[in-house]
Amino acid sequence: MLHYNWGSHFAFRYFYPYYHRRYVFVSLGGYWPLGYGYRRYYWYGCHPYRWYGYYPIAREVGGNTYNYYTYYYNGDTVAAEPSQAAYPVGPVDHTTFEDIREKLAQQAEEPYEATLADRYFEDAIGAFELDNYDRAAERFARAIELAPDDMVLPFAYSQALFAAEKYTEAAEVLRAALAKVSPEEEGIFYPRGLYSKDDILFEQMDQLAKKAELYSFDGDLQLLLGYNLLGIGEIDEAVEPLRLATLDLKNAPAATVLLNLLEKIRTKDAEEAE
Repeated sequence: MLHYNWGSHFAFRYFYPYYHRRYVFVSLGGYWPLGYGYRRYYWYGCHPYRWYGYYPIAREVGGNTYNYYTYYYNGDTVAAEPSQAAYPVGPVDHTTFEDIREKLAQQAEEPYEATLADRYFEDAIGAFELDNYDRAAERFARAIELAPDDMVLPFAYSQALFAAEKYTEAAEVLRAALAKVSPEEEGIFYPRGLYSKDDILFEQMDQLAKKAELYSFDGDLQLLLGYNLLGIGEIDEAVEPLRLATLDLKNAPAATVLLNLLEKIRTKDAEEAE
């Protein structure tokens, strides 16, 4: 909960999750698995793309212990600012709405104690930011071994393999992840925030796109390209590679899952545009 002052007026706004520092995962389906109290997802959270758009702008907020980050929607040109809605309540001091702040703090659930899987996850993120994709993939793999029921970790593992240009292995992990996850319940995740700069991701995608064009029969390449395009919000461009991936028996189920999600996003966008 953030508290904004405008003279004698103030307003409260909220950001999620409670311990959010910066996002790693974009939730393409808009869902997050219920009951996930792992510390790794409190430090590095997710957001549904519809909350802030595909290109959120981070704003740092100073905290008592950590610097937190929240995100505001970035439209075509200008990012939307926080709501200016305010309420006249007279002078504001540390006791203002103290009871409400206390209740909200009690409702915020503490994350689980850090585990070895959390430490591997943290190490993997650090390695990825340094462009050490092989080490990142190895650390994500170890985290998955320790937390095999975690339905989010495999998406990060697949992305690390993709960044390391291990396309066959990346597609295999992505297929397994999509086979386990229900878009209507847990969602499908894209770990865009692993990259320190978007330009790095776009360069990797360009390289993949050239190879996918050269080997249009390769379902692994088409699946990875379609997934990455969907992840960065290039909805229309994602259709063709995913369609080509459906022609490959091995990749058809995973590509169909992504195509179904794509159509739902299209439908939702059309409804909101009316």
